[in-house]
Amino acid sequence: MSEQSIEIVPAQETTLVVLSPSTPPPADQNPALLYLVTLRPTGRRSQAQALNVIAGLLSSGRETAISFPWHTLRYQHTTAVRAQLAEKYKAATANKMLAALRSVLKEAWRLGQLTAEEYHRAIDVKTVRGQSLPKGRSVKPDELTQLLDACERDSSPTGRRDAAMLAVLYAGGLRRSELVNLKLADYNREAGSLQILDGKGGKDRMCYVSGGATAALAEWLEVRGLEAGPLFLPINQGLNPLLELTV
Repeated sequence: MSEQSIEIVPAQETTLVVLSPSTPPPADQNPALLYLVTLRPTGRRSQAQALNVIAGLLSSGRETAISFPWHTLRYQHTTAVRAQLAEKYKAATANKMLAALRSVLKEAWRLGQLTAEEYHRAIDVKTVRGQSLPKGRSVKPDELTQLLDACERDSSPTGRRDAAMLAVLYAGGLRRSELVNLKLADYNREAGSLQILDGKGGKDRMCYVSGGATAALAEWLEVRGLEAGPLFLPINQGLNPLLELTV
């Protein structure tokens, strides 16, 4: 496999590597191909696309994942790639692309195209840190009051259910997923407690409701009944709770 000439050129605020056109190695010596064939079809497509992007960054668009000479990359090149990915993509996407790059370089090392030292230096780049704001927004106290007032004006079972749901969400600090997974058996009316299964960590926790939340739940249970099943039920067009569809 012939070595490629490498030129470092400035590109905006980061440095890219530009390589001259290359001849793809045989399939059994191609680290990108060997990596991609280990993946499932869906993963293969996404990671091939990621490698195409990286190869394009390193060659001004002249190379693809299959034709790029991955064995020529060193630490300074992968660092430049990380900087470009961090600028162009969200952290999760950039890190997924870096994972593909590391995997290809590992195959190049396994093929004897990189020494152990060259390989470990090349992959020694930090993950991209990022912070995404959670979906939705906090509800202001006056907005919550308006929502509860709207439920109070609705004397139907839907109004009672929605008032109880809002009260429990606010009083217990529950996630939406935790709310919809509540069962009637999770609510201890005497203690005013709700047993909640944390869907993220699989751990149970207890929260307590009182005052208005307790009253809202009591009014809802008068409509719902005390049959086993989800604590909060959908309402049909006849304004009746649909227990049989949700148990």
